[in-house]
Amino acid sequence: MSLFALFLVLAAALIHATWNYHLKKAAAGRVFWLLCYSATSIVMIPALLIRDASVFAEITPIGWLVICLSAPIHVLYSQILQTGYRLSDYSVVYPTARGTGPLISVTAAVLILGNSPSPAGWCGIAAILAGIVLLTLKPGSAAEGRKVRTGLFWGSLTGCCIAGYTFCDAWAVQQATGLTPLTFYFPSIFMRIFWLAPFVLLGSDWRADARAIFREPVKRRSLAVVTVGSPLAFVLVLYAMTEAPLAYVAPAREVGMMVGVIAGALLLRERLSATRIAGAAAMVLGVLLLALGG
Repeated sequence: MSLFALFLVLAAALIHATWNYHLKKAAAGRVFWLLCYSATSIVMIPALLIRDASVFAEITPIGWLVICLSAPIHVLYSQILQTGYRLSDYSVVYPTARGTGPLISVTAAVLILGNSPSPAGWCGIAAILAGIVLLTLKPGSAAEGRKVRTGLFWGSLTGCCIAGYTFCDAWAVQQATGLTPLTFYFPSIFMRIFWLAPFVLLGSDWRADARAIFREPVKRRSLAVVTVGSPLAFVLVLYAMTEAPLAYVAPAREVGMMVGVIAGALLLRERLSATRIAGAAAMVLGVLLLALGG
């Protein structure tokens, strides 16, 4: 991996951990995400006008298929992640989600494609599983134990979505789809609005939820950070994928896991124990070993 690609990935990891922290603070739901997607699409309109729109004519049918597959996975990811943050600690959900994503990808390769991990790969799988076990140790009370297990459940579901959209993202920018990071991301945002809007507009009183988001300073600030941080981190990773193989890019992103654990303890005043730190560290090690095993 080149230094430039590494810089892009590390910057994306820090930005990703930051906007996830603000998402946890917002304690929002579907309306929050629809506002994020809508604001991002509005900001993108000038960029579309500046950039020659004819580039979209170069997108192949396979490219449009990838866009259509990626968008609902991202929407599902956002809803599952937000549910996990609402029910459990950021310092449990975030590292679990980021750690189980690569684990699920490797497991799928073994079961579906018949691939066999190297010794380093098997060690990586063991390290991630050990990290999950460490996160469950010494919860402090029965209620805390249930909260941790809930976080592991929703974090693992989030990891499934991460594995799915990471595959789509790499497919989009590394194969002959006619897509660039920007031409992939622009239509993807509009597709996410298409998938999410019916659930919001036909559901509860979305107008009241939207007014509450703009009225409360914490939610308003979180909306701004997520609106900017989520697409920025995503596009940086897409550009990194054009500079380096997915096997190197995906694991390098996981540096954000340790940032998540520390942020959860210091900024959200979540319980920080030696076992929780060790669990996150084991997941980081496991993801790195999976990369070496690839």
